[in-house]
Amino acid sequence: MWGDVIQYIPFSIYLLEIEVKKVKFYTPGIKDVKQIQEALKNNQKKCCEMSPANTVLWARHYRTEIAFWEGNLIYRSQMADGKYGYACNLLNSADPRALFDYIVERQRKEENPFRLRCVMEEEWQMIEKWYPDQYQITYDREASDYIYDREKLSTLAGKKLHGKRNHIHRFVDQNPDWSYERITEQNAEECAKMAIQWCLNNCAVGEKDINYDKIDESKLVVYAIRHREELGIIGGALRVNGKIIAISLGEHLTSDTFVVHFEKAFSEIQGAYPMINQEFVRNELSEYHYVNREEDLGIEGLRKAKLSYHPDILLKKGVVVETEMFKSGC
Repeated sequence: MWGDVIQYIPFSIYLLEIEVKKVKFYTPGIKDVKQIQEALKNNQKKCCEMSPANTVLWARHYRTEIAFWEGNLIYRSQMADGKYGYACNLLNSADPRALFDYIVERQRKEENPFRLRCVMEEEWQMIEKWYPDQYQITYDREASDYIYDREKLSTLAGKKLHGKRNHIHRFVDQNPDWSYERITEQNAEECAKMAIQWCLNNCAVGEKDINYDKIDESKLVVYAIRHREELGIIGGALRVNGKIIAISLGEHLTSDTFVVHFEKAFSEIQGAYPMINQEFVRNELSEYHYVNREEDLGIEGLRKAKLSYHPDILLKKGVVVETEMFKSGC
């Protein structure tokens, strides 16, 4: 019996090493969307990162590459130290432990410190059960996703959201000719121009201070509008006095959750942001239970805005690393 075990373990490691060499990572583009969609078709992990459009749109910005192994989609992103951090979906994998072991072996071969990002609590419980005390998790508050009940966003009922209703009432009073419309071929160019104007209004403060992250994001908004069908994106817009003044864009995430990737409005129009938020949800997302409005990235104003809608779930995502004891080989 023990002889069989001794022989089996090196052979299994040998097979895993072959798989590591065989699987190639690459920067995803729009041509890869269908394959990514197929890999994520049964996804029930509510992290905003686990969506096809998000994977493609932000790949270059975050230096992210993807690969497919045994039907699993694996992400890796270059970190500040030049090494890679990995991410995957253990929740819906046919063999989550094999997937985890593969990523461990992959990083060992790359001489990377082991890092598995975007790990949900349920996934962490799996890892701890498989390998007690060998790994530890640290949750990043800035990376937590804000997830809301769709019905609450649609109606804004209750005392907590009274202020949002007031903003919308003012918007309606001041803009009696307002209208909502889905983004289509007929209005896509107008919506793209609105995104460009938003960038001009918000990406430069004075002559020296330029927000390059906002510029990058604005480029992606325009790209998402132009390629919304290939990316699987749905968009909505508000029109006032004949002009587009707000847009919202997002995609299917899980069977019960939609993720909103971009929301832009001219802030000088009072109530434009809460109005596009509500109208997009009301008109486009009736089949979903939840709306994921992504993380706040530690930006104070963004956190305040997201908390003001009182999320039903603040989805924690952690980074898993080896414990010091196992790093030292004890």
